[in-house]
Amino acid sequence: PIEVPSARTQAARRFVPAAEHLQGAALHPQGHGALVEARGKLFSFALWEGAVREHVAADGARHRLGRWLADGRRLVAVADTGGEEKLVLFDDAGAHVLGFDIGRATELAVAPKGAVVALANHRNELLLADLDARTLTVADRSDAGRVRDLAWSLDGAWLAYAFDTSARHTAIKLLDAAGTGDARLVTQPEFRDWSPAFDPEGRYL
Repeated sequence: PIEVPSARTQAARRFVPAAEHLQGAALHPQGHGALVEARGKLFSFALWEGAVREHVAADGARHRLGRWLADGRRLVAVADTGGEEKLVLFDDAGAHVLGFDIGRATELAVAPKGAVVALANHRNELLLADLDARTLTVADRSDAGRVRDLAWSLDGAWLAYAFDTSARHTAIKLLDAAGTGDARLVTQPEFRDWSPAFDPEGRYL
């Protein structure tokens, strides 16, 4: 005998389970929308009404680490256009692929003010990209492991992150992103410290 699938089974087979293909999500700065990454594509939508909008840097490109900029109008993401990962800025005029050499991005954090993006990559580097000025700076680099847990202060002046000082020790560093550009240790590299965060007013780490 041949089993004929029911109408419900046939309908279920036409849908792709969203939870199995969701790679990332970010809230709008004002909290009224969301940006999600699914199957290498970026989609933004309001939480209660309106259509879903897809953001594409190039056909066939895989998009990752999508975030809104502080102005709530523009988006930034990483896309492998041309075979190499690049930063892509999305605005009302479309997608703008920036020619920075960013390596393979492992984390991305957008400053709460302005248009500065912090990136960590596979080269153990911490990069700062100013999307308005179109500049990229290597702010720090570890000889022992990858930079991670990027955390901006509320005013966008300081960036805290976990930094491997050796193969066995991780400390928290603080970067003066809006001033001298210097980075200093704020915990002693005796154990493994991670996940820095600022208080809502940005006075305490």
